[in-house]
Amino acid sequence: MTSAIVSANVDGTYPVAGQDNSSQGFRDNFTAIKNNFTTAASEITTLQNYKAPTNATADFNGNVITRTVFKDTAETVYPQAVATNTDGAITINYENGHYHIYQITRDTTFTFLNWPATGTAGRIILDLDIIGDGSSADPTLTFPSAIIKASNVTGNDGTSDVINPGLRRVLYEFLTPNGGITVLMHQLGHHYI
Repeated sequence: MTSAIVSANVDGTYPVAGQDNSSQGFRDNFTAIKNNFTTAASEITTLQNYKAPTNATADFNGNVITRTVFKDTAETVYPQAVATNTDGAITINYENGHYHIYQITRDTTFTFLNWPATGTAGRIILDLDIIGDGSSADPTLTFPSAIIKASNVTGNDGTSDVINPGLRRVLYEFLTPNGGITVLMHQLGHHYI
């Protein structure tokens, strides 16, 4: 941000020593100084309001940050403790974080909300602990039809929105470049329980 303070408006040679000086020169200098203080106060307030604090949460309001190097960063895990699915429906809200953990005990339908806007990539990892009795009635997972399932998704024939992963701990990753209109799903891995 370029400062709008105009220091050239202040006459540093006024008043001239040893002569009678017009009071208008004093008034002009005081007015210029006052205007520069007002401008400085406004600029300082703007900097304070829009700075990235190091001691608090910052919201960049969707603005682009460029030429940045990240080191020692983390992603939010949601929920903070494993949530058990009790009603057969789970809504994954992108704004809650990038890593979601759930314990699945029954057939479950997933929906996704608040993907980032088209032209930006959104990514969510879904960590599921699927619990059942080892029968054919083990929990199935139903995902929206906008989700394109990769061939490595266990328990999926490539065409159905329903997945039967069996009893296991499974990690899925979801990626979208267009606000969730289309989402690529692939399996990062699994572990039999």
